[in-house]
Amino acid sequence: MGEVDLTMFDAPDHWRTALRDWARSYRAALAAHPHIVPVLAQGPGRRPHALRLAEAVFGCLVDAGWPRGQATRIGALMRYFITGSALGSFAAGFPEDAALYTADYPRLADAHRLAEHRRTVDEGAFDTGLEALLDGLELRYQRLRPAD
Repeated sequence: MGEVDLTMFDAPDHWRTALRDWARSYRAALAAHPHIVPVLAQGPGRRPHALRLAEAVFGCLVDAGWPRGQATRIGALMRYFITGSALGSFAAGFPEDAALYTADYPRLADAHRLAEHRRTVDEGAFDTGLEALLDGLELRYQRLRPAD
């Protein structure tokens, strides 16, 4: 957890950008230490680095105008999303034998190729999900902050 960059929360330009940069750093740290992911999925507990992380995310959101309860839920949501994405590989779950797909799963005829593109598939899935999550939060934020 000490490898997760939190500097984006020091003076954030925007909460969304800070969350995006933090999420990518957090996921990279988990990818470098995959065996710790199941332990971290249990919650922050009283681990100092995890508590500093929670403090930084919560503080950024509250300072941006999110209500405290929403900031807490967003922090949890982000942690669930990031640790969930680090639990395993989507692409690695597909056997490399093309014959397994052609008869019963014709739409998955190229699924055997996913394993060779594992990094691209998994990182692409993470980035797609992260942007979708942030887009949804941005819509919620706009509802909180009526136009001036």
